[in-house]
Amino acid sequence: MSLGELVRPIIKTIAALSVLGALMLLVGSSYRPIYDQSDPNYGRYLEVFNRLRPDLDYRGATKDDFIDLSDLNNGEWKTACLFGGYTSPLDTMRMLGANVAEKDRARLTEAGSREFRLAQVEEQEMAIAFVDLGNNARFIHFRSGIGPEGQNLKRCISKPETRLPLAPP
Repeated sequence: MSLGELVRPIIKTIAALSVLGALMLLVGSSYRPIYDQSDPNYGRYLEVFNRLRPDLDYRGATKDDFIDLSDLNNGEWKTACLFGGYTSPLDTMRMLGANVAEKDRARLTEAGSREFRLAQVEEQEMAIAFVDLGNNARFIHFRSGIGPEGQNLKRCISKPETRLPLAPP
């Protein structure tokens, strides 16, 4: 067996691995989650986050900082939660006993999915999850939230309360 015959399979393997590596890099770098911008609540609460962010960045959350969720889903909810980076809304909704539709369960947990995934909210993102009057979990995923104050934030309220405080209890 000649040296060329020994080297050819090695070169083919290296070339194949290089192509595979390039494809993985391309897929990984092109991943962008789809945010729930079409949800009727998205614009309203994104505006609230944008308004609060400068003050929270400057001084941190105080007892006077809150998000009014009275209009969430036209007021038709039982329990609502706000989630910042590094939190898991899906787990919380399950613990609350809410029904999670199979399509939502799949879109929330599929690794690498181009759909919404909330196995964990990413660092600068924010999510509102709520239990509607039919005991179904609903999720709204935001590209940005209230800034660093939102990291690890997980607060829930139940009706008749509608003002969700941002400061720790």
